[in-house]
Amino acid sequence: MEQIQSGIENQAYPFEDLEAILNRFAFSVGGSWEYDHAYFDHKLEQTDEEYAFVRIPVTTEIGTIGEKDAHVRIGSPFVLVHRFEAGTDQQGISGNIQGSFNQFQSPEEPDADIDESYIDQAEIVIQEVEKVLLQ
Repeated sequence: MEQIQSGIENQAYPFEDLEAILNRFAFSVGGSWEYDHAYFDHKLEQTDEEYAFVRIPVTTEIGTIGEKDAHVRIGSPFVLVHRFEAGTDQQGISGNIQGSFNQFQSPEEPDADIDESYIDQAEIVIQEVEKVLLQ
């Protein structure tokens, strides 16, 4: 994980307004949101072995995420890379039943080293977001 310095950190917005703006920059709320916090993710790159994204965390100030009038405060944006084990199960120990429950491969390195190019891409994306949110 590599934090990106940004002027949007610690800014507060209505959740719906922030979501509408961030959607224009291909951010979406990740599936692991809770009622008191969420993450907006923007995919930087995805291959068979890894994916990289810039993430903007938010926490609720008023209400809860999912309510119409929720307000959130932005945390420090960061870049995250998940690296996956390449290939298939060479030992063939997963059967059909286990495979039906474990369809998705877990990260080999959930917080892998971050290539400098991902940081550069993330900084550009965050600068574009700043232009809109801090005007």
